[in-house]
Amino acid sequence: MSHPDSESKTPQSDAEIIASLRRELEQTRAWQSRILQALDHLQSGLVMYGPDDVLVFCNRRFREIYPEIGDILVPGTPYSEIARTFYQREFCRRTDMSEDEYVESRVKQHLNPDECDDEYLMGPDTWILASDRKTSDGGVIGFRLDISERKRAEKLLAETEMRVTAELEQKVKERTQDLVLANKNLEQALSELRGAQRQLVQSEKLASLGFLVAGVAHEINTPIGNALLVGTSLREEIEHFSTNSSQRVTRSLLDKHIDFVTKGSDVLVSNLKRAGKLVQGFKQLAVDRATEQQRVFVLVEVIDEVLLAMGPTLRRSPFKLDIQVPPDLKMKSYPGPLTQIIVNFINNALVHAFDGRSEGQMVLDASINDRNEIEIVFSDNGCGMPAEVVKHVFDPFFTTKLGQGGNGLGMHIAYNIVTQLMGGTISVDTEVGRGTSWRLLFPDEMNQSSILEE
Repeated sequence: MSHPDSESKTPQSDAEIIASLRRELEQTRAWQSRILQALDHLQSGLVMYGPDDVLVFCNRRFREIYPEIGDILVPGTPYSEIARTFYQREFCRRTDMSEDEYVESRVKQHLNPDECDDEYLMGPDTWILASDRKTSDGGVIGFRLDISERKRAEKLLAETEMRVTAELEQKVKERTQDLVLANKNLEQALSELRGAQRQLVQSEKLASLGFLVAGVAHEINTPIGNALLVGTSLREEIEHFSTNSSQRVTRSLLDKHIDFVTKGSDVLVSNLKRAGKLVQGFKQLAVDRATEQQRVFVLVEVIDEVLLAMGPTLRRSPFKLDIQVPPDLKMKSYPGPLTQIIVNFINNALVHAFDGRSEGQMVLDASINDRNEIEIVFSDNGCGMPAEVVKHVFDPFFTTKLGQGGNGLGMHIAYNIVTQLMGGTISVDTEVGRGTSWRLLFPDEMNQSSILEE
């Protein structure tokens, strides 16, 4: 009896092999058609050249960007012919070299584009970003993005900065003149007072002014600083997306990019709106609860907004932040002020907690305690605080580092928000060398105890 492995399989006939190959060829062509259709609907211009520098494919958007050379944008056309035609027409906007030198240098540059990124003016107020990369087989894949809007924004920003600077200089000049006159009148009115009294009044006035300026700077700096951080993150994401998409644009990559930009834009607009409200309405130290809205929200989503805004700062810092928040924990409260509290905790830790240290750990924890309260704890393993500092930690303008990154308003504002607006309590547990824990307690209006236990 022969072994089963020794039995030979019935070979396929030539007809069967041919039929199988035809099916595979049809499937391949179908997929090729789908891919080309998808590429043709991209909002960015896409062009591909083979290893022999001959045009393989360009999509609809690419032809729209270069309508003047659309008649030669057909597969099989050498790249040198396409580039030379284009750069000859573009030369009219350049004057630093002869036409032949310019055209040949640009063609040579784009024929060897291991990494070639170029911005150029296509027409009046129309700018294009050209990004070309070598493929693994020696060909070239290129993207063309319309960056006219960005260029217009940069121009508008520069013009606005010049205008605002001129206006500020004029206002400073006017206010300086007013101050000079006021000082003269004040000196005359106070000339009969004793020297000690005059010195005391002046000191108190300067101190109050200094504290007020510090408060305004702190309040406005937080949303504007967050907006700047988000803008930086958006730029990094765009550069990251541009780099990845030069190899292959996938639906997942595009969705991820859109999601990041959307969330970043929301946070950016939110912080800028907050800054605008502060500039217009900063007349007292306490938070104006009338401007805040109460709603039901998932706590971890609010924390994610904070991390999105604080991400660049945390990444540049050697100190790490660990988030331990249940994904289904909800609150009926004020997400905006709560976000400000968490930002204050993080900033306070970065400025004070790890003085003189090269590493450290922060933890943000949230849970439902046995008294059916939402308990949020922000802790660090830093230097801790002595008892004499703890007694004043919630006092306005009390700080151990005035002029060195602190102004004494962060914890006072957090205290007012928690106790007056959100109806909760805040406490601190600390000891020198043992770190610090900030504990927030809020009533659980959602009654989530049984849900979280399950």
